[in-house]
Amino acid sequence: MLLLTLAALTLKFRRRLTQIAMRHRFESRLLLPREGLVYLAMMLVIAVAALTGGNPDTGNMLLLVFGLMAGPFVVNGWIVVLMLLKLQVERTAPEVAEAGAIFRVAISISNLRPLLSSHLLLVNDQLSGPGGDQHPQVLFMKISPGERRTAEYQLRIVTRGIYSLGPIKVSSQFPLGIGEKHQTFQLQQSLVIYPAPARLLSGWRLREDELAAAAHSRMRTHGAAEDEFYGIREYRAGDNHRAVHWRSSARTGQVMVREQRPVRRAELVILLDLFAETEAAVQELELAMSFTSALCLHSSAQSAWQLQRICIAGAQYVRVEPAGTAAFREAALRSLADCQASPAPRLEQLLGEGLRAGRGRRVILLLTPRPATVRSELQRLAAGGQTGVSGSGITIMSTEHSELLRYCAPPLQLEIAAAGAV
Repeated sequence: MLLLTLAALTLKFRRRLTQIAMRHRFESRLLLPREGLVYLAMMLVIAVAALTGGNPDTGNMLLLVFGLMAGPFVVNGWIVVLMLLKLQVERTAPEVAEAGAIFRVAISISNLRPLLSSHLLLVNDQLSGPGGDQHPQVLFMKISPGERRTAEYQLRIVTRGIYSLGPIKVSSQFPLGIGEKHQTFQLQQSLVIYPAPARLLSGWRLREDELAAAAHSRMRTHGAAEDEFYGIREYRAGDNHRAVHWRSSARTGQVMVREQRPVRRAELVILLDLFAETEAAVQELELAMSFTSALCLHSSAQSAWQLQRICIAGAQYVRVEPAGTAAFREAALRSLADCQASPAPRLEQLLGEGLRAGRGRRVILLLTPRPATVRSELQRLAAGGQTGVSGSGITIMSTEHSELLRYCAPPLQLEIAAAGAV
């Protein structure tokens, strides 16, 4: 009865006992699944009946049956232990992925034993992060001696954030399924889920041209405008004689001049105010994250602006500046993946960043769920004698869906979440 009680407690608190064993790096030798518990109960009933039976002949027969059942039970335990000896496990997974995208994770197992095959290996991986825990599984039917086998599972994570993969637990119940042995491999890996980028609409293309033109106009006003080389053309009356391109003129036999055009490409600085006091307000900010992610990905030589800096005020204040285009984009997207909203973000520090950056041909775009409060704060800074407030060129854009949907289309998972909330 004691063995039956211990088996029942092991089955009931199996997950908890496994977590404790993993925390203390202790590998449990053998577990009893439900089938094993039933088998053990039958053995104990037969043993008790054999020992307490009145007829010695019947008792001897029951002891014989008990012995016939105990033999496979013990042999199964030894075989299960052998199934997990000398195994090497590897995981191949991407380091980054977009929210809502489907990606694959590969699990490889090598059987380093020279003679014995491994059968029915169940691999349990663990994913934990802001979107909750998942426990994907793959099954290896047979791995021959010296063989390496690979299996894959698919993941789709809809919540941005920093996730952790691991540890991996490999278990087997071969051959009879009445005993289980598992082995834990501490293969930990970080997985960054970027916010899915929104799709920029034609309304934003027009808006970015307006912002770039406004920045260039401010430079013209302050006498700091820049021109860039556009091409070489024939001389026209009124052209500056200093613009004559003598080498082209000698080659063509006509007076040729260099044509300069104003630089309309602006530098964009994004300030993101993650103010939220309720869970609904936090969800509202996800579209702003997707919009900012799209601006990071679409900053190119063909756009009217070049992303220069991102500042995020939320649970923590984050400032990302370029150290190369690819590195800056990766750092910006990682910051967007990890940032969290807060009921008390550092608005004053965020505005100070915008005032210091609002010079030259820079466009300062401030995304905030409280535009009225931001304007009042700017007025207070101007009244307090803060320099650069009037000419800072800060463009305030509300993060309300009605405003952002004029410039972008939400990614698919945000549309699904919105439909589910209705």
